[in-house]
Amino acid sequence: MAPYLILALAAALLGFFLCELHPSRRNDIIFLTVMSVAMFFFSILRATSVGVDYKMYLDFYWEVCDGGLPFIFSKANVYWREIGYSLLEYLLSLIGPSPLVFSSGIALICLGLNAVFLYKHSPSVWISFFVFISFGFFGYTLCTIRHQIAIAIFMFALPYLKKKQFVPYLLIILLTATFHKSMLIWIPVYFLAQLAMDWRTYTFYGVCLGLYFLFSEKVLSIITQYIYTEYQVGSYYMRGRDPATVFIPLVFFAVVVLMQKPLLARDPQNLPLINLSMYCACLFLMTLKHFVFQRFALVLLPVSMLLLPEILRCLAISPQQQAELDQLKAAVKAGTGNKKANQQRYSELRGSLRDKRAMYYAGIGFIIFGGFLYYGWILSMNRLNLVPYVIDLSLLGF
Repeated sequence: MAPYLILALAAALLGFFLCELHPSRRNDIIFLTVMSVAMFFFSILRATSVGVDYKMYLDFYWEVCDGGLPFIFSKANVYWREIGYSLLEYLLSLIGPSPLVFSSGIALICLGLNAVFLYKHSPSVWISFFVFISFGFFGYTLCTIRHQIAIAIFMFALPYLKKKQFVPYLLIILLTATFHKSMLIWIPVYFLAQLAMDWRTYTFYGVCLGLYFLFSEKVLSIITQYIYTEYQVGSYYMRGRDPATVFIPLVFFAVVVLMQKPLLARDPQNLPLINLSMYCACLFLMTLKHFVFQRFALVLLPVSMLLLPEILRCLAISPQQQAELDQLKAAVKAGTGNKKANQQRYSELRGSLRDKRAMYYAGIGFIIFGGFLYYGWILSMNRLNLVPYVIDLSLLGF
């Protein structure tokens, strides 16, 4: 567990002292570069035993290296329906048949897409990156490769979802489906995510959840006769998860609900992201009965990389408030205007902003504490077979 926890600690410390205390786009780039390079070598130096699905994907890469382009378009290719992933493997095979080429290519895509997206769209790059590690998203890039590439691409659809631009959103979803066909489910979600979040919405989805827990086995037993036949009721994917699996995603959604008004006041376009956080919480609750729904929940949980920094921005001192404080301070010092009134207002505002600053740093502490709590639980459960982390120096020729 130690290497993973050190990685998360490095992100928290470097992010806070470099980006939080000295905010600038230059420092964001330095932070993203340092952490991405660290995670890149973390990814490519691991043994094949690290990551529950990694060897399976590596074996497919060898098949592509042996079969070439004819294999890609043949029914012998188990991923022939997900042509984007198959062609990616083919392009990597052209570089050379080496596990280092495979792992390097996958790491560059997953980490590169994540870094570019967060730099362009995150209100706080270092917080988002810490969440990327501590909420387990980086760990998934080490094993559920097709799914993680699809999710990394899906994140670029979110700005279009917020702006209600359906065509580019749809095109990005169609692209993600070439890596994991289950991503097609997010096409109709575009319309649902625009609904207002009020008691009627919560009631509707609450009733749907209740019906799910009552009738899911009957409904799924019918559906799996025709599609996803490997997910028969009683199979591994249809078993339930324990309540601990749901805890942090539910806490995340609870915080979003509590901060819903400030989030919408800061940016009304946050509404679709708030909706997605609710769908994520519902899907995690559904895993208590059927594990398979965690696959869909994990597509939406990365929305936390945007909403948690947005919540912090709601707690932070605004530029307008800081400007007013500076003006009052200057007026008091110069003795202009109503000195007594200015002094009183300055004292009141300074005290208020001091409390707000304390709340902001408490919010950062809450995210870091929750992140380490969640990451520690993920690593201790070791469902992805990430622990122990084993280095394979033979990949570098040693």
